[in-house]
Amino acid sequence: MYVVKRLNERYKAKIRILIPTELIVVIIGALVSYHLKLNEKDNVAIVGTIECGLPKPKLPGFNQSSSLFTSSILIDIVSLSLLITVAKMFGQKHGYRELFAYGMSNMIASCFHCFPNATSLSRSTVQDSSGGKTILVGGFTSIIVLIVILALGPLFKPLPNTVLAAIIILNLKGLLFQVKDFKYYYRIDRLEAVS
Repeated sequence: MYVVKRLNERYKAKIRILIPTELIVVIIGALVSYHLKLNEKDNVAIVGTIECGLPKPKLPGFNQSSSLFTSSILIDIVSLSLLITVAKMFGQKHGYRELFAYGMSNMIASCFHCFPNATSLSRSTVQDSSGGKTILVGGFTSIIVLIVILALGPLFKPLPNTVLAAIIILNLKGLLFQVKDFKYYYRIDRLEAVS
């Protein structure tokens, strides 16, 4: 996977479509795990059962609102600070503006019993390192996730968790190497370096 990513970076000007290494690794990992029965024979941790379908939309219950109020404020602060950090990081790189979409998606998702949206540093980094530069990547990813939720969930049951971990770690590699920039930013502005 690392070699193909390096080749994608090197020849991305010459080839129009990058090789989807993550997808290929997921498919191969699931097939190998299924045919070799890695979970049963070697006790390899797998993704497990993924239920298909969406619940019927309805307004969320407000009977526990008072007991959850304090916790929800704290979770909002952490979630929003992480969102702003990631939005700032990728916004400077690509010129994104997505805080309005973030708010709307949280309001609509609450009617489908979804968890509140929070930025995913790993998912954003995977999309960015896979060559995604526009909001269409998020839309395309959402459509694929919807298809998986509605129909393809059982196909991912034998997928080893280590395959998912390898994909995330490899895509976070570039982000983790940015730690060496800390000294540079610390010399310029200590508060900015810490944030």
